[in-house]
Parts: sequence; C-alpha cells; structure tokens
Amino acid sequence: MSDSVLASVTVPSLKAARSARERLSRAGFARNSVEIDRVDDGSFAVSIATRPENHARAERILTGSPLAQDLREAGEAAADHFRGNRGLALGLAALAGFALFGLMRRD
Repeated sequence: MSDSVLASVTVPSLKAARSARERLSRAGFARNSVEIDRVDDGSFAVSIATRPENHARAERILTGSPLAQDLREAGEAAADHFRGNRGLALGLAALAGFALFGLMRRD
C-alpha cells in the first residue's frame, strides 16, 4: 500500500492476537491485511497497514477492550432479536411495566 501508516499492538497470546484481528475484520478492515508476528519474548505483534485517515480508528480498535467489544456485540444481537420478534419484546415490556407498577404501589 503506498501512502500508508502502520497501526500495531503487542498482545500476550495468540488467542488475543486472533481476537484483535477479528475486531479489525468486523470493523471493516481487510482480514488478509492484518499481520500477526511472534515476538522473541513469546508475545505476538498484531499490525495493519492502513490509510492515514483510518489510522486512529485502527489504533482504537487494536488497543480497545475485547470485553467491551464483545458486550457491545451481544447488546446489538439482543436488540436485533427483539426487533425481529415484536411479540416477545411487547411481552417483556408489559411484564416490566407490571413489575414497576407493583413496586410503586407498595407502602
């Protein structure tokens, strides 16, 4: 890639390196442009050559928390499920409303 910059991070395990590659891939970066190299101390370097305007986003994805990303994806999947199943969503909303009403009526 001409006119590209390198975004990279060092992670302690191959599993963490593959997780970083998956996060980049899900964010729209080409999976085959992500390099994973073993470092002498047993850790792994994950790097991607990207255009300068995408460098900050790639760095943010690489250094971001995998747990936060997984939670965000789980929330999005749950929201998609509720959008696809309106009856379940309305039933849960009604149940929550009854529970809230019951709690507010307590003396």
